[in-house]
Amino acid sequence: MTLPQDKRGKMPDPPLNLMEHLPFQIGMLTNMIRQVTSDVYVRESGLSSREWRVLGMLGCKGPMMPAQVAADTGMDRATITRAVSRLEKLGYVFTGSDDQDRRRKVLYLTQKGATTCEDVRPIMDAKGQAFEDVLTKQELKYYYQIMAKLQAKAKQMLEEADD
Repeated sequence: MTLPQDKRGKMPDPPLNLMEHLPFQIGMLTNMIRQVTSDVYVRESGLSSREWRVLGMLGCKGPMMPAQVAADTGMDRATITRAVSRLEKLGYVFTGSDDQDRRRKVLYLTQKGATTCEDVRPIMDAKGQAFEDVLTKQELKYYYQIMAKLQAKAKQMLEEADD
C-alpha cells in the first residue's frame, strides 16, 4: 500500500501495522469495553472515571490504603489523591487510620458510597457476563492465564523503568 507523501513528512518504512500490534489491540479493546461498561456508570453518577475506579475498588475490596488503590488500579498516587479528595467532598468515602499503625491512612466507603456500589453491581455483573458468554470455559481459563502473563511482564517493565 502506498500512502500519499509530501515534503512535510514521511511514513516509516515499513509502516507499523497497528492491527497486529498487541498493545494497540489491547488498548482498543479496553476502550471499547469501557465505553459499554464503566462509562455508563460514570455518566449516571456524575463522577469522573478515575473517581469511579477508586470507588469501585473500595466497593470490591473494602477499606484500602491509597497506595494499595494505586497499585490495584494502575493509577499514580497524585491521581488517587485528587480522586479521593473529591469523593470525600461528595460524601462517598472518608479517610481513617489503620488499626495496626495509626500513621497510615485507610480509605473507607461511606453509606452513600456503599449504596452507589451496590446499585451498580447488577449492571457490572450483567455486562461482565455478556463478555464472558462469548468465550468457552476453556477460552476464559486461557484468557486469565494470558492476562496474568502480560500483567507480570508490564509490571516487570515498569519496575525496570523505575531503576
